[in-house]
Amino acid sequence: MVLVTVSLLATSTLSIHAQDISQLANRARVNLYEKWNFDSVAYYFDKVIGKEGAPATAYSDYGWYLMLLDRDDEGHTYIEKAAKMAPDDRQMITWYAWALFWRKDLAKAQQWINKALVLDPNYGEALYVNSLIFSTMGKHQEALQSAEKAAANDAMWRGGVPLALARAGHREKAYDRAEKIAKDESVFDCYLLIETFGVLGDDDRALDYLEKAFALWAPFLPWLKFIPDTEHLHTNPRFQAVVRKMDLPK
Repeated sequence: MVLVTVSLLATSTLSIHAQDISQLANRARVNLYEKWNFDSVAYYFDKVIGKEGAPATAYSDYGWYLMLLDRDDEGHTYIEKAAKMAPDDRQMITWYAWALFWRKDLAKAQQWINKALVLDPNYGEALYVNSLIFSTMGKHQEALQSAEKAAANDAMWRGGVPLALARAGHREKAYDRAEKIAKDESVFDCYLLIETFGVLGDDDRALDYLEKAFALWAPFLPWLKFIPDTEHLHTNPRFQAVVRKMDLPK
């Protein structure tokens, strides 16, 4: 009876510990993507990373946080760890593919995004990243098809369509799709259209959407320095003003 009691107590303690770690990991996530409270992010990650029961999402989030600190290689390692910890998690796999895409490792990014699409062929975010990879490879028809499918399955990623058109050199069609989105734009539209207008060389519109994305607190905005085709905006005073307001970690 004593052994049974001790065993039950140990199991209960482990359960509470796992629950605490999960709650701390969630607080880190909220502060990272929703509040941009980076001091709190560091505090919570210190209590989660490397601890027993830390979820794959925590390692992925920590990797993205490290990228904000310009610790790109280390951050990439954690994002990869998360994807391998959760081979059935379509988001973890997609985020690793996205990290690979930003590192310009297109072949490996394609391999991993294919894994996400095997898990869910209609997953909007994976289809969007797939479109980015295809267009960077110069496979513009495939990129547009993937972007259209992403938009059809999840309106959150509809901004990928004008981007695919812009990257393919279809300026008028890109503007037309962007203007249609602008009629009822969401926070994700504002974020995605930064790159579309960057590709089109319409800097004022790109910066307009950057400021809108900031006003709407777009979750991925702190990583804007990684957004392809917007590097030429980095020295613009309007771009730098948004960066200062975000008070990114140093």
